[in-house]
Amino acid sequence: MQLTLPLLANEPDFQTVWVRHRRARRYIVRVLDDGTLRVTLPGRGSKREAMAFVEKCAQWIAKQRNRLLDQPVSPKPQGGEGGRERAIKELPPVLLALAEKHGITVTRVSIRNQRSRWGACSAQGTITLNWRLILVPDFVREYVMVHELMHRRELNHSKRFWGHVRAACPRYREARQWLLTDGHHLFSY
Repeated sequence: MQLTLPLLANEPDFQTVWVRHRRARRYIVRVLDDGTLRVTLPGRGSKREAMAFVEKCAQWIAKQRNRLLDQPVSPKPQGGEGGRERAIKELPPVLLALAEKHGITVTRVSIRNQRSRWGACSAQGTITLNWRLILVPDFVREYVMVHELMHRRELNHSKRFWGHVRAACPRYREARQWLLTDGHHLFSY
């Protein structure tokens, strides 16, 4: 279910996107880079409960939107315009080389314009990468690729999974920190 509605009567410029996710266990509220509110509902959750949850979070939502408005607009990083084309050419061979190095089979590599994810791995062996990875430092790009590749061994985020990541990518903690502190700015491109 993906329905776009104004959030509150006093905020007509902002939208809310309601997404039902069968594996979600709770209601989740997230403010996207453009100020849109994304509300995830559990499979059996009700729209009424979700709206009540959003109302409880109204102060937090306003704070997050104000923070977005106060952020200075950073200049476009190098490769912004041709970044997607460059990513399509450069990222798959790098990922496949890493897969071969670690003895992992990948059935397909896809480069997409994801708005909030750096990568994804399916149970069938398809790995999807965000084209913006072409804009991040090399060690961060390698971490994201290794992270997705290790999901071919463990399709979860268990201790065993993180053990695989740690063994394959010693700088993974530094890369994760970079994504948290600097990476979110790239989603505005």
